Amino acid sequence: MKRIVMSLVVMVFMGQLANAQIRTYTTNEEDSMSCVQNLSLYIEYFKQDNYADALPGWRKATSLCPKSTESLWINGTKLFQELAEEETNPEAKEKLLDTLFWIYDQRIEHFGRAAGKEGYILGRKGSDMIKYRSKDPKGAFEVLQKSLELQANEMEAGASIYLYKAAYDMYRADLAEKEMLFDLYDQLGSAVDYNIANQTDARMISAFETALANIDKMVGSIANCEELIAIFGAQYEANPNDIDLLHKIVKLLSKQGCDESDLYQKAAVGIHKANPTPASAYDIAMSFYKKKNYSEALSFYKEAASGSQDSDLQFKSYKYGANCLLQLGQAQSAKGYAMKMLSIDPNSGDAYMIIGNAYVQGRKDCGGNECEGRAAYWAAVDKYAKAKSVDPSVADEAQKLINSYSAQFPKKEDCFFHGINEGTTYTFDCWIGETTTVRTRDN
Repeated sequence: MKRIVMSLVVMVFMGQLANAQIRTYTTNEEDSMSCVQNLSLYIEYFKQDNYADALPGWRKATSLCPKSTESLWINGTKLFQELAEEETNPEAKEKLLDTLFWIYDQRIEHFGRAAGKEGYILGRKGSDMIKYRSKDPKGAFEVLQKSLELQANEMEAGASIYLYKAAYDMYRADLAEKEMLFDLYDQLGSAVDYNIANQTDARMISAFETALANIDKMVGSIANCEELIAIFGAQYEANPNDIDLLHKIVKLLSKQGCDESDLYQKAAVGIHKANPTPASAYDIAMSFYKKKNYSEALSFYKEAASGSQDSDLQFKSYKYGANCLLQLGQAQSAKGYAMKMLSIDPNSGDAYMIIGNAYVQGRKDCGGNECEGRAAYWAAVDKYAKAKSVDPSVADEAQKLINSYSAQFPKKEDCFFHGINEGTTYTFDCWIGETTTVRTRDN
């Protein structure tokens, strides 16, 4: 019965092929009929995950008509991956893997080069090489490096990870220097960053983000800031105007948390001078900010915010710029920056926290008596409460400040002496300009 069913399947399949006039690339009619028969037999077993029984028909089809259909080779990779994973005899497994990699070569030969798929197929081949023959990272690296040369920004996320892993494994086996890993990081990073920025499929974006995280982890395990600065510092001194080198330095040092170094700042400023952009101004500002050089940082935050159409970049520039102003003792200007933040995001807890901090810092500007001299704490606590209500991420810090500064409210008798009573409305006539409620402490 099974044979009858299979024969019927073959007849149907042959009819479909004939009707569709699919070329089998055979030399005679007998081979053509045999090709169709074996294609049909293997595919039915393959669909049932019966790889052992699929193998004879698949082998015969590849021999008779290798150009009949690309799926013959695509399914072949799956077939031999499964067979190799199930094989327990080491020698037999190696033979299966030899065939697996031969299949990739045949797919390139028959369907890859002319269709512009060679780089893509090499990416899949190299990935399997590093997975199944991890003791030969150099062989996998050469295949995957060729894939990157052909694919560039089209390199798959998985192939990107395996390429860097191959290089990483070569380094650990003393087959490569660190400099090669840094150069490759720059190449791959550009391709991965491009895809994260330009993919529209959320799953694809997630895949490239995962790739980047894995690559970052590997490069982070082989270099510390001191080593990176030593290696690239010498290159910078030799070629301080090499823009490609400057970009590489900034990317690597930033990723590895070395952006407080003088080398990072020199490279970032060099990039900015050659091609000033809001993004480069922001990067420089952050490096100065981390080194607590708030005056220099502020000037670059101003440049980034004023020149950008990117609301996210503007917001971050105002946020850190406001913190710089607080550090420089310019409370009123810090409030101005926080107001700009609120114009972008009305529910920014960070903005309200900054305003509260500005009121605390600038309290001496408002009120000359014991009651009014502490009135700024009322306005500050109001802003912390607002921050807490709109942004859960700052709620804990806001509550700590509410508790701390509520204890700094003026004494009841000090306010009463100046005709200011608990629970009444109070309006500031200084730059704070808020209307709030009078609150006092008992002692």
